[in-house]
Amino acid sequence: MKTLLQTVVMILALGIAAGGATPVSAQQPTAAQGKGKYQIVFHVSESNPQQWNITLNNAMAFQRNLGKENTEIEIVANGPGLNMLKAESKVADRITQALDKNIDVVACGETMETTKVSKADLVGGVRVVRGGIIEIADRQRAGWVYIRP
Repeated sequence: MKTLLQTVVMILALGIAAGGATPVSAQQPTAAQGKGKYQIVFHVSESNPQQWNITLNNAMAFQRNLGKENTEIEIVANGPGLNMLKAESKVADRITQALDKNIDVVACGETMETTKVSKADLVGGVRVVRGGIIEIADRQRAGWVYIRP
């Protein structure tokens, strides 16, 4: 009786022999292959610099690896996550860096209204929408990939 490992090795060997296996490094798809830009919306609702840094790292790495011309990236903040979009937040410089890289950073207008935060309180360049969840739903309806790090 063959073990699972032996079966997997045999399947891989057959795939290679048949010319069906491609090295992982050669499988990197790009938007230039005819499918349009990669569109990703990140959702952050935590007032936590570590969570924001993870999100910003993910967004910037995605763009760096696939190219600015092949990606549309948006980070939507609602609820307590709005605090990290304030000009005095611990990640304000990183938010500015993301904006400079054409990563759209979006604040929830509903949260702003509830918490009495004005656009002047936010990092310059942050876009305000009526509702963060509405923005995310609209992006998903348009085919964007939803990521919640």
